[in-house]
Amino acid sequence: MALNISAQTSGMEAMKGLDAFGKRLPNAQANVLNRMLTKTRSVLVPVLVKQTGLSRRIIDKAVRPVRASPQNPRVMLITRGGEISFRYFGAHEVAGGVAATVRGKADFVPGGFRRSGPRGRRQMVSKLNGQVYVNVDGKRWRGKIMKEKSGVFIPYEMVSGQTAATFNRMVETDLLVEVERELAKLLPGGAR
Repeated sequence: MALNISAQTSGMEAMKGLDAFGKRLPNAQANVLNRMLTKTRSVLVPVLVKQTGLSRRIIDKAVRPVRASPQNPRVMLITRGGEISFRYFGAHEVAGGVAATVRGKADFVPGGFRRSGPRGRRQMVSKLNGQVYVNVDGKRWRGKIMKEKSGVFIPYEMVSGQTAATFNRMVETDLLVEVERELAKLLPGGAR
């Protein structure tokens, strides 16, 4: 699963039609976009960590930047993937199932398990890979289990809630400031 979100704002519109700057304009556009990409990612990652309940390490790995160049004035924050397994939310066995913290709230899988073996000697086994499972056979154990998922999809989380609000705020406010700063450098006598 992959989502493609684009932002067209007055900040980027200000840079269109500025042919007077000639060959320097594509480099200026790429500089602005890359600065905003770095800034936006550094702000969005902690917000996404808080919103999902996933660790910073997982979000850092999942959200990858694609930088602009003078030939391709476009930046992206790319994330792919499906529903995140319950194990990545600090899942641990408790009496009667498995508990974890999903989206900042306590969640419980009744009858869930991560370990194998008789009571008192349960241990992690490589075959279960640390995942959270539930017995789908009902009563007695007959070997039919199903992996438990969290209901969290990182691509959807990026375009909803506080993460989306933060992204929109940054694009509307910070991008225009960065464009103005870069245009000032291009003007005769501008900062270098």
